Amino acid sequence: MKTVRALVFKQKDVNLYCFTMNAVDLEPLCYVEAATRDREKGIQRVTEVSRLREIGEFLATGENSFLPNNIILNLKPDVQIVSDPDGRMATLTFPLDSGDYAFVVDGQHRIFSFRNDYRQLGDTDIFELPVVCFHNATEEVMGATFVSINVNQKPVNRDLLTQMKAILGLLDTDIDKACIELIHDLDEDQTSPLRSRILRYPKEKDKWIKTNQLAPVVKGLLLPGGVLHEKNHAERKRILIAYLEAVSKVFPEAWADQKGATYALIQTSSLQIVFSLLPDVMQRCDFYEGFNYNAGTFERQLGPLVDTALLSGWKRSAVEIPISTQSKRVMFLGQLKEALKLKAPSSGRG
Repeated sequence: MKTVRALVFKQKDVNLYCFTMNAVDLEPLCYVEAATRDREKGIQRVTEVSRLREIGEFLATGENSFLPNNIILNLKPDVQIVSDPDGRMATLTFPLDSGDYAFVVDGQHRIFSFRNDYRQLGDTDIFELPVVCFHNATEEVMGATFVSINVNQKPVNRDLLTQMKAILGLLDTDIDKACIELIHDLDEDQTSPLRSRILRYPKEKDKWIKTNQLAPVVKGLLLPGGVLHEKNHAERKRILIAYLEAVSKVFPEAWADQKGATYALIQTSSLQIVFSLLPDVMQRCDFYEGFNYNAGTFERQLGPLVDTALLSGWKRSAVEIPISTQSKRVMFLGQLKEALKLKAPSSGRG
């Protein structure tokens, strides 16, 4: 027999019960299989072993790994509930320490990651899970609750998630951190041509260039072998701002067309290409400008792009199809790289 004290609260005409319990004590009381024992129907779900292992490993990573969001259960009639006289608290009594007494509506992987096969915390570690319970609710109520949690709720915005990871220090690698910091600088620095144009939080006004769309190409410049890998942060920032300033000067009408009515330069798919061309422009600066990287040298070495008919000054009519899909963008990028390719000097004959 196992008992627990629970807070009672009401939604519409239904009582719900909120309590915490050590996960290793809670797990043996829960089940999820639709046809367990006397149940002939239910919400069919597959428990993924890989996720159970991932959660177990996550919880063992250190002091900052938690599972604060609550589990949702439907207690079977076998579980006795006795409310206090004031109705604010109740005592929940499970007939045994283990058994199919609580159907898991949400949180199955969190609960079952505490099974011995997956749990990596020490035997003496206490890890309490917050729980909200229905009691003997109907299949219809459970189905509607499941859909509300897993279907109707909107996923977390990816750009917001990246921002929160950056703020909380949860980005995966030092290069990821450097990449996001650099993008933030491009959005904030007074001299940046992209100032106040990078969308870092949902629904920011007059911003449309998404952080997560810029991050892969910027990260590529920072990875080992990338042209900015061996530069410090200040130099990376200086080079990128100078390069973007040069792009804005070489294509002034296209850069000024924020609404993209005639030109497509400052829509994100085009900017991905612009960032991807930086290694080629820097190579031209190495050869023609004595390894000097500033707005003037970049502007001169962007000249071949001004002259190529491929771009037509980044007019939408010229580039709309080439930048419309990922495969086409790859091909288009290759053509622009070819235009920037260093040309061997021709040998004249006397």
